[in-house]
This record gives sequence, structure tokens and C-alpha cells, in this order.
Amino acid sequence: MAKVSTLRNLRKTTIIVVAVFFGFLVHRLVAFCMEDVSIQSTPDAELTLAQSVICSHIVNGSPFGVDSVFEEGTRLYYYSTLSSSVKYGSDTLMHIWYNGADTVQKSICDVSAGVCHTTIVPALLKPGEWSVDLAAGRKLLSTQQFVVEPVRR
Repeated sequence: MAKVSTLRNLRKTTIIVVAVFFGFLVHRLVAFCMEDVSIQSTPDAELTLAQSVICSHIVNGSPFGVDSVFEEGTRLYYYSTLSSSVKYGSDTLMHIWYNGADTVQKSICDVSAGVCHTTIVPALLKPGEWSVDLAAGRKLLSTQQFVVEPVRR
């Protein structure tokens, strides 16, 4: 009985506190290493959009009448705002309007104050499922889908 273990003299709560503290340190070390990896992988931030919508009007520079179902013969706008971190280089921004799989219209998008919008003539809108893409060169930045229904009488 002369050999008494040193752990026997410690209280159980002390051992639990030390184990929890060690677990916390390991957790923080792993979290710190994971943060470094994510920061290193994002310096060349890709294009990101803040907003992209289909609307029936633009009032005071903002979209109005945002919806996903429109009647045939309505003038529609594709309104996109680009965040300040957008880097599209020398690529031309385009809005490409599709009716199903058919390309109906391609419009070059002039960006002013981070906003880009184009419109489609009401005569081109036929009933069906539509989509509009925002593309920079060969990169697809955003897409919106909507439906055009026949006029109800």
C-alpha cells in the first residue's frame, strides 16, 4: 500500500474539467486550421449576384411587379444587380431569353452603378415556359424561370 497512484488523490471533477478544456483546445485548433483553408480558396472570388428577377416594370431604378407568371403580351424586364466583388473582365454581359429550348433574344447588358436590365418586346412573348440567363462570355452567372400564360378573356 505504499504505492499510491497520484490520480487517486485528484478529485473526479478536476479530471473532467481538464478533459473538457483539452477537448476545447483541440476543437479550436481544428476550427482555426479549417478557416485558413477556406480563406486561401476564395481570393479569386467568382461572380456573385445580389439580385436577379423578372418584372413587369422598372420604377425609379428598381424592379416592380416581380412574379413568376405573366400574361402574354406583357412587356417584361430581366433586372440584375451585380455585387461590387463581381469580376467579369473583358467578357460581355448578356441576357439570353429562352422559350423552352429555343433562343428568342440575346441582349447585351450595359452595367451602370452595378445594375443591368434588358427587356423583351411583348410580340415575342408566346405562352409557355421561359427562362432568362445572365452570362459573361461562356460563364452562366444567373438564371430565372417564369411562365407566360395566354390572355384570359
